[in-house]
Amino acid sequence: MDVEHVDGLTKMIKPIAANIAAGQFDPLVLKTLGDFAKPVTLDTSLADLRAGSLTPPIKDALDEQAVQVTDAVITAQNRTINVEWLTPQTVIGNQVLVYFHGGAFYGGEPANNTALLKLVADRSHCEILNVDYSLAPENPAPAGILDGLAVIQSLLKDNPNLQIAIAGDSAGANIATAVASINRQLGNEQINQQLLLYPVTAPGCDHDSALWDVNAFPIVADQQTRFKNYHDLFKQLDTVMTNYYLPTYLSADSPLISPLLQTDLAAAPDTVIMVGEFDPFRPQAWAYAQRLAQSDVATTFIQYQGMNHAFGPLIDRYWQARDVADVLTERLVSAF
Repeated sequence: MDVEHVDGLTKMIKPIAANIAAGQFDPLVLKTLGDFAKPVTLDTSLADLRAGSLTPPIKDALDEQAVQVTDAVITAQNRTINVEWLTPQTVIGNQVLVYFHGGAFYGGEPANNTALLKLVADRSHCEILNVDYSLAPENPAPAGILDGLAVIQSLLKDNPNLQIAIAGDSAGANIATAVASINRQLGNEQINQQLLLYPVTAPGCDHDSALWDVNAFPIVADQQTRFKNYHDLFKQLDTVMTNYYLPTYLSADSPLISPLLQTDLAAAPDTVIMVGEFDPFRPQAWAYAQRLAQSDVATTFIQYQGMNHAFGPLIDRYWQARDVADVLTERLVSAF
């Protein structure tokens, strides 16, 4: 593993394996990219998009007794939010992790991440709330953000001294940063860290900008076509999800929607960002990490070589997903 310190930012590069150089897909990922030998057009049917936002079945690494998973309902601030509440056999410390699933703002579900979060709960001895927030287009922005804020406020009402780590993947990481920002503006300091998996930090931004430059991803010649087609698909996805997510009165340039444009980053909690080398959202995740570090926020950026988007939940497929569980666990334990 290579570790760099760049302008106050810690960047870790985790290779696929000792004998596999950078600039190529992990062989296991490459096997899943057969459809990208030719250009792919995104089906914009909401039903199909939502079906595509669900993870395949994931083999649970723990027995049923290790972590109790309970469906719960939180009512606060005139909102009602369903959550999966994960409780390990032994709870240590006065801390919880609040997690927001990915799914492009219109899809996904808490169950996408249950197996991953059970590992984290069991190893960290920390309770985890896996939030089933409101989805667009039926509930456009800022509905999901307000759901997350209500969860935080409910937890603090019941336990004012509670320490909260906030986390999420992809669109869920975007929502997590918005919740943390608003919570700070309300004068609450209990969110002590952000743990973000491949966050969307500038949805709907200019696709001709540096944040979408396909040349920012050096790759071996025989994989270039597949990656370009994969990258092009994510441009389409970015447009579709942003259009579904934003009502007419909210712009993608709003700091509430684009964490990269937030002006109060100096008050942000310590942050860890985990992303794949070939994730089309990597440049905007890196730009957000740089802005945090420039604001003197302790920031760690972990880049998994060879990986694409949305690998985090797949603990039965990739060692990198299990490493994500290790990183989350280490961060939670470090806060005790």
